[in-house]
Amino acid sequence: MRLLHRFVSAALLCATTSFAVANDVRILPSATSGNASPPEVYLSGDITAGTVTQLAGLISGKGLQGSILYLDSAGGDPQAGMDLGSLIRRSNMNTAIGKPGTSPGHPTAGRCMSACVLTFAGGKFRYIDQAAQVGIHRFYRRTAMSTDLDVAQVMSAAITAYLIKMGVSPALFERMVQVGRGKMELLGHADAAKLNLVNNGVLPAEWGIEGKQGQVYLMGSQQTSNGTGKIIMTCAPGLRVKFSALYDGGDNNAFIIRNAKNYSLRINQQFLPVSTLLSQPTISGDYVLASFIPDENMLWSITGAERLGFGLHTKDSSTFFGFLIDATSERDLVRSWIKHCTER
Repeated sequence: MRLLHRFVSAALLCATTSFAVANDVRILPSATSGNASPPEVYLSGDITAGTVTQLAGLISGKGLQGSILYLDSAGGDPQAGMDLGSLIRRSNMNTAIGKPGTSPGHPTAGRCMSACVLTFAGGKFRYIDQAAQVGIHRFYRRTAMSTDLDVAQVMSAAITAYLIKMGVSPALFERMVQVGRGKMELLGHADAAKLNLVNNGVLPAEWGIEGKQGQVYLMGSQQTSNGTGKIIMTCAPGLRVKFSALYDGGDNNAFIIRNAKNYSLRINQQFLPVSTLLSQPTISGDYVLASFIPDENMLWSITGAERLGFGLHTKDSSTFFGFLIDATSERDLVRSWIKHCTER
């Protein structure tokens, strides 16, 4: 792998010439209140191997893990772009496109071109502003050589594997190679979302039938920037279904346990009141756990839901904690599991 890294780095240049100079990095206080909130980090300039070293030192020295990194770059070296993206993912950082604005949390429009797109893909959660520009193109060598085909094959494999690892569709690379030599294509925001280059703080939902300690259950989960939600449905005595909701509220878990007074089953945009829980909500590991037995009307609603979730409400009816999980493509699985539990 190290040999591959050297080969690719030495053999290929992107369309934008890169110089080994320090990047402009600005670290600003977070727009979110609270001393524990990580700062906002703004990085501009060409992306080179030196950029990776520079940001790595700042992450460890300034405690930037978990921060959001705003990028504004015309490109740089593609291998450095992937190395920087890998560093960002290891550091649990999120990415966006923009430049510092007049106040924290209000960046101005930026651009992310060429190798910057590979760096942007490294963010766990990846955001894009309406005015931001995303540019893709074919990476190529400025001077033709006899080994160009070999280089292209190695680079294709490296970029494709990197995109898959980052959770981005490899079809993005196919779009890159279709761009004419020396040209730059601005990627539409809708296309960026379809390719999962942009997720706007929501990772794909995961559904499946699992088993643990002799018990089989249906589980759905989805992670967002606001926390992770999980649903576990098990077969209960009397041909019923036990619905367990787990919500990772982070630092709010203890507050939720103390202050939640009412509960709801969330079906798409609806809140269906849950009058009785099987027991008081508890903290299980990193999650707030609440369980109940849905009635027949609720089960019917669950089988057709595009999004399923749970809400924990405080005395103030306008304040609640909870989650929704995308179930659009798994409605048949949910329906089949409920049928399995209720018709045994």
